[in-house]
Amino acid sequence: MMCAMNSFVAGLDPAIKAAIIGSLTTVVGGVIGFGVLIWRLRREAQHAIDANKSAEAMKLKLKIYEQEVVKTVELAIDAEVTLAGFVRRFVSDLTIHKTLTDAELPATPPVARVPTLIELKGVFDRAAIEIITFTERWFVIDPRFEVFRIAINAALHDVNSEYAPYIDIVMRRIPVELSTGLHWTAPSNDQFDAISIASNALIDRLGTMTAYISDFRAEMQNVLIGPLLGHSVPRRQPIDPRRVVVSLDNDALLMRHFQEDTAWGRTTKQTEAQVRAGLGTG
Repeated sequence: MMCAMNSFVAGLDPAIKAAIIGSLTTVVGGVIGFGVLIWRLRREAQHAIDANKSAEAMKLKLKIYEQEVVKTVELAIDAEVTLAGFVRRFVSDLTIHKTLTDAELPATPPVARVPTLIELKGVFDRAAIEIITFTERWFVIDPRFEVFRIAINAALHDVNSEYAPYIDIVMRRIPVELSTGLHWTAPSNDQFDAISIASNALIDRLGTMTAYISDFRAEMQNVLIGPLLGHSVPRRQPIDPRRVVVSLDNDALLMRHFQEDTAWGRTTKQTEAQVRAGLGTG
């Protein structure tokens, strides 16, 4: 059939042959052009979809930062400052009382009360846990958020480890409101020293938590709103190089550190081992 077609074309007048070839060229060119147009339209449509996704993602990140991160960080820092302030003031009040009584001058008992301490500790715990739940809620944004879940857990464990002996000591030396009036006996010198040591240890652990919260705020700024503003927040640079700085760029190494080198990590492993042994899967 092709031979017959070739013979037919070959037998045509050159002018007709040229017209046919021109028409075929126009048709082929039109088909190619149409194909290119469709490809361009598809590519532009995909670019528009990608741009829209990017814009919506940025809006979501900005909303998360404004409505969740800012509030969560402020509450956590305020809770730490308030609790640490309570601890510091109790020691300060004891010091002032001792100084005045040693000088045989009138002195008032400390303003600290056990219910207030317990309430402040509860607020602090809830604020720290809110950061943990935030990371779990938004893993989908960046799986590296888990490093902050682990860091805050480790820091909270250390705070609780120091809080237990602290409250055991101070609750016996904090004034108590009774129906008969205020009951309080000033601590001895040894008791005062024990309170000071326990207070400093607890404040140090609270400071670590604050440092991690500061790291969390900086990293959330860099991840959630940094790309929009074109800037990044510098990371914390502690004077003591032994102090850990939590960052997303170093998440794998930090997670290994918290899981293997901290009291929380060791306790977690022991608990998991006991559970597996109880289930017969260890």
